[in-house]
Amino acid sequence: MSDYDQLPYLSLPIAFTQPSHLAALAALHGAAPCPDPERAHVLELGCASGGNLLPLAARWPKARFLGVDLSARQIADGNRRIRYFHLENVTLEKADLADLRLPARSFDYVICHGVFSWVPPAVQGAILRLIGHCLGDDGVAAISFNVLPGWHLRNPVKDLLRFYARTDGDIQERVARARAALAALGTYSGPGAYGALLRTEARQLAKIPASYILGEFLAEHNHPMQFLDFLTAAAEFGLEFICEADLDAGARSALTREGVHHVDRLAKNDLLRASQELDFLSGRPFRRTLLRKRSTGRSPVLPSAAYLRGLHMAARLSPDVKGRADGVTYLDRYGRPVSTRLPMVAKVLARLSQAYPATLSVAALLGESGSAQARIAQTLLELVCRGRAVLSALPIEVGRETDPRPKVWSFARAEAAMGLPGVTSLHHVMVALSRIGAAIATMSDGTRSSTELASWLAAEISAGRVPLPEQVSSHADANDLLRLAKGHVAETLRHLDDSAVLAPGAP
Repeated sequence: MSDYDQLPYLSLPIAFTQPSHLAALAALHGAAPCPDPERAHVLELGCASGGNLLPLAARWPKARFLGVDLSARQIADGNRRIRYFHLENVTLEKADLADLRLPARSFDYVICHGVFSWVPPAVQGAILRLIGHCLGDDGVAAISFNVLPGWHLRNPVKDLLRFYARTDGDIQERVARARAALAALGTYSGPGAYGALLRTEARQLAKIPASYILGEFLAEHNHPMQFLDFLTAAAEFGLEFICEADLDAGARSALTREGVHHVDRLAKNDLLRASQELDFLSGRPFRRTLLRKRSTGRSPVLPSAAYLRGLHMAARLSPDVKGRADGVTYLDRYGRPVSTRLPMVAKVLARLSQAYPATLSVAALLGESGSAQARIAQTLLELVCRGRAVLSALPIEVGRETDPRPKVWSFARAEAAMGLPGVTSLHHVMVALSRIGAAIATMSDGTRSSTELASWLAAEISAGRVPLPEQVSSHADANDLLRLAKGHVAETLRHLDDSAVLAPGAP
C-alpha cells in the first residue's frame, strides 16, 4: 500500500477551480466566451475522493464530471460518497496519469491542483500532453505548481523534515516525528532569518493536516520550476497563459510601491516577463495558473474593466464604524480599508456589502449613467485585482437567516448528515460546523422555522440524541434547554448565512 493510501490527502472543495470562476477570469482577460459551466464537461486530474468535484456535480446536475486518481483507496471512498449523495453526473476512476487516454477536445474545463509538482518530470509532460489533447478550443485549464525561486526558501525545512522523519515505521509515525522535530528546532533556534524561517514553518505545520506534510515535504517527488519554464513546457502541447487564479494579488501585496510600478511598466510591453519578475521580487512559492489552447496571433492581456459587464461579483465589505470625515470607508474580510469620496462609488460598495454572500450583476452595479460607468467599473476591477472581491460567470443566489423557513442547500445538508467535519458552501469553500451546528444544518431543509428548529433541538438534547453542550448542567430544565437551543440555532444560522451555505427558500 502506498503512503497516499495509508494517509489519504484531505479532499476538500477548492474555490478557485469552480468552472464559473474560471470562465469569469478568462472573460476578464478578453478570452472568447467559455462553455456554460452549468452544462460543461469537467475533468479533474488527481481528484482524491472527490471533495472538489462532488459539490460541483450537485450544483450543476446538467454538467458532466470525471475525476481520476492513482489512489485506489481514494477512488473507493469517493464512489461510496457518490452513492450516498445520489449523484448521477460524476464518475471517479483509478488511473495513472502517465497512461491516461481521453478523446480529443472532450472537456471544457480541466483541473489539476496539488499534483503537477509532486510527480516525476515524465509525468508532468504527460499531464500537459493530456490537457493539450482533451481541452476544448474555448476551454480553460487550471494547474497549480510550486514555483522557483520562491520555493527554494522552503528547501531547508524539507531537508530537516525528511531527515527527522526517517524511513522506518508507517507514514503516520514518520509525519509525527517530522512535526515534533521542527517544533523543537523552532524553539531552539536563535534570532536571524534562518531561525525566523524555522519558527514560522513550525507554527504553520502545527495547524495543517498530516497529509499535507506528506505531500509537500516527505513525498519522493517535488519538482518546482520557474514560471517561464512552465509556460515553455505547456506551449509544446499547444497551451498558453491566461492569468493567475488570484490575479497576482498575493504576490503584488509583498512588493513595495516602487516594485509594483516596476512590474506594471514591464507588463505594458511584456506581460509574461513581468509575471516572471513578480516571482523574483515577491518570492512566492506557489502558482495557480490558468491556460487555454494556443491561438495564432493571440497574446495574453491584462484584466480590463471593459470585460466586466457580463459577469457577477461578490465582496465581503463591512462599514467602518470609525468612518472618515471626508468620505466613506468599508473594511474587507482582512480588515483592509476600501475608501471613496464619490457618492456613486459609495452606493455600489453599500450594495455589495448588503448583498454578500450573494453575487450582484456587474451590469446592474454599473447602472445606466454613462458618465459614472467608467469610474465604477474601474473601482470594481480594483476590488477584484486586489483580492477583495470574487467574480463568477453565473449568479450565486443565497438564502438568509431571516427567511421564514431557513434552508441549507441540499448537498451541504447531506454532508452534515453524513457526519463530515464541515460542509461545502455555495462559494465552494469548506465551512466548519460543531456537532450541534451539523445537527441544525441537517434539519434546515426549508420546512421548519427557526422557532421549530429550536424546539426540535431542545427535544433532541433532552433525549440524549444530540450531545449536551459542556457549559450546560445535566440538570437543566426544559426552559433552560429551549433557551440554549434558540441561541445555538440563531448562532448557527448566522454562520451559515455569512458563509453562503443557505439556499433561497420557496417563494
